[in-house]
Amino acid sequence: MIRFVDIVWMKKVLFLIMCVTFLDAQSPFEPKEHAPFDLSAYETKATDENKKATNNPKIKCRWVCDKKLYKEQKIAEAISFYKKSKNYRFK
Repeated sequence: MIRFVDIVWMKKVLFLIMCVTFLDAQSPFEPKEHAPFDLSAYETKATDENKKATNNPKIKCRWVCDKKLYKEQKIAEAISFYKKSKNYRFK
């Protein structure tokens, strides 16, 4: 005949086994393992010409000027968009 103490002990062991099993299982919400991200598209070859170009002040000035012109062009496009808009009054 099974004693009460044996039943309590078996319940504890069964509960422990179930807990370990659930902790070991993978959740469906966990992210899947992906291949590492390929950074080869961002790799640049440092040739002598590239190194000279980065040290050339004329090229740096041109890059800054182009960046400034690009920003000014975007601002001009935004202003023309608001001018053409029916709901906005441009003063």
